Amino acid sequence: MSDHDSKEAPLPSAIKEAPADVAEVALDTVENAVTYTEEDFERVRRKQDRYLMPIMWITYGIQQVDKTGLSTQATFGIRTDTHLVGNQYAWLTTIFYIAYLVGEFPLNWVMQKFHVGRTLAISMFIWGVIVFATAAAKNWTDLMVMRFFQGFAESVISPAFLIITGLSYRKEEHAMRTLIWGTANYGFSIIVALINYGIGRHAQKVKGLAAWKGMSLFLGSITLVTAVASFFLLGTPREVYWLTPEEKKIQAARVARNNTGSDIQKRPEWKWSQVLDAFKDPQLYFFFFVTVSNSIPTGGVNTFGNLIFVGLGFSALDTLVKGTLPQNALGVCWFILAGIVLSKFKHMRFYWVMLSIVPAFVGMLVLSLVPTTKHNLWAKWGAFFITITGQICGALIWSMLSTNVAGRTKKSTISIVIFCAYCFGNAIGAQVFQARWAPAYRPSTIILAIFFALEFTLVGIWRIYYVQMNKRKAQAAEAKGISLEERVRLGALLGETDTTDLDNPYFEYDY
Repeated sequence: MSDHDSKEAPLPSAIKEAPADVAEVALDTVENAVTYTEEDFERVRRKQDRYLMPIMWITYGIQQVDKTGLSTQATFGIRTDTHLVGNQYAWLTTIFYIAYLVGEFPLNWVMQKFHVGRTLAISMFIWGVIVFATAAAKNWTDLMVMRFFQGFAESVISPAFLIITGLSYRKEEHAMRTLIWGTANYGFSIIVALINYGIGRHAQKVKGLAAWKGMSLFLGSITLVTAVASFFLLGTPREVYWLTPEEKKIQAARVARNNTGSDIQKRPEWKWSQVLDAFKDPQLYFFFFVTVSNSIPTGGVNTFGNLIFVGLGFSALDTLVKGTLPQNALGVCWFILAGIVLSKFKHMRFYWVMLSIVPAFVGMLVLSLVPTTKHNLWAKWGAFFITITGQICGALIWSMLSTNVAGRTKKSTISIVIFCAYCFGNAIGAQVFQARWAPAYRPSTIILAIFFALEFTLVGIWRIYYVQMNKRKAQAAEAKGISLEERVRLGALLGETDTTDLDNPYFEYDY
């Protein structure tokens, strides 16, 4: 049956049963999607990019260097000065992610109930104070307490960024925008690594403040300044001051076809029916197990990466110049290449994830199976160098939350599950590197290679699930004689009434 001959479907019951004001706004938003021009949409999209992308890049980069700065500080004396022994250093990462897990539900609830941007900025200010105060730590207990509260406060940023990205952009733009702020993990780390190199060299030449303490003071200071800027600039389209009322209507109409609901109406109610929907959805379990299988190797490398370089024979300063800097540069290039490919080709996200896992898996195998000698030092360096590609997978998997999960409470629920998995994986990843396996950590790298292989397999199965779900929904709509254009309209209407993706028969998954 052709689209021309297809019949117009009646309004979904969710629209008919919705409160009058909600239904009216939903209908207006979807009608505006054809009233406004593409020039209007592009003008607002460019304005969002100008305001959001720079501050999101800086903010996300800062949280990464604050979170993983301990790895650099470990090579500049923090373990000796605070008298760490055995696996106490590993526990500083584990406690961070335990606290990160504890913070997921309350902070996600606060964001949905009140204000995404303000919650993020206040949390960032709090963890900035903690990072600054880390310079005063005297022992393991001091560090454990500080890392706990830092982890709790930092738990808000990734869920907040996924909400902002999902509500601000069309679904085909989600991967690219997530990759843009995701590159800060490496791009900003390069900048900070150069500054830390200067701090380290100064401390070695001028006996005074320990290098790791100077790094804490520097990182804490830039975090506090950025928190203030975020308070005024960051938020969902409805929250920010720099979009006019008319631009907010244009923005809502622009993203209505996502079928996940725009931000034109605040949805503070926590719907337990959507929590149940989330736990009935296979997506939740894919998100959980894929995130765990990715976070165990990336968590271990984030904590012990610099120590792996030291184990290969590099000095503390060499780990920054010959290890961290080139590896982060490769990370940025891989992110940029992913963004170019994914913006040009449809349904490539999971293929790129699988491609990214291969070098990481091979690199870990080489580290595990090839003995370290003076003749193959640079070969082992190259093996660890290419494992950075595996870390892009987390950002692309998280972007699926923005694209493929509809329903405000359901999105928050699956976000909590994702970052609980993230915390669990990172906490376990740090413990995989046992002190008795230093300095080569061969059993550790074998375990990480196994989890990369598991992640590859799960991602392939997940993609098949999405393909089958789309076929099933398309066949059901075609059987009813509903045109593609009408499916887009009805799907958008259901999205604007906060209908979940499982309950929306016109929802199409991206992969």
